[in-house]
Amino acid sequence: MNGKIKIASTDSDIKEIVKCARTTWHDAYDALLPDGQVEYMLKKYQSFDVIKNDINNNGYRYYLYFADNVCVGFCGVKTEETRLFVSKIYVLPDYQRHGIATELFERVKSDFSDKYSEFYLTVNKHNDKAIAAYKKFGFFPSSTAVTDIGGGYVMDDYIMTFKA
Repeated sequence: MNGKIKIASTDSDIKEIVKCARTTWHDAYDALLPDGQVEYMLKKYQSFDVIKNDINNNGYRYYLYFADNVCVGFCGVKTEETRLFVSKIYVLPDYQRHGIATELFERVKSDFSDKYSEFYLTVNKHNDKAIAAYKKFGFFPSSTAVTDIGGGYVMDDYIMTFKA
């Protein structure tokens, strides 16, 4: 895909992430999670105020992928002391399988491999499509985690690791 990657820096960029997240998260999780959990998670993790706070105060960087001047994917990472947390990689359904997630991850590797030798992420144990994509990037399952996220919901995830 011939697109452009931009680091989120404006309120408009954050609004694009929120819009893209709404579509991608429902596509990825509606069939995997109980009713209401996707909306709960969007409010808790992908709302405008949360993303803005994460960028300004919590060490997050968001990359947006634009194709034809439309944000069709994004990736969020969080810097930590000894490793990089790849918090999110999402691409709109109509743009999946065009190498966009790979381009986003390659940019993350380019930006952070000199500082971190290990990246990690969490992925729902039943999200086979994402697990397969992460394995293609070189991630491998390293452990599991069940996390209470409030609201009566849990995240049941694999933790996957990438050695840079």
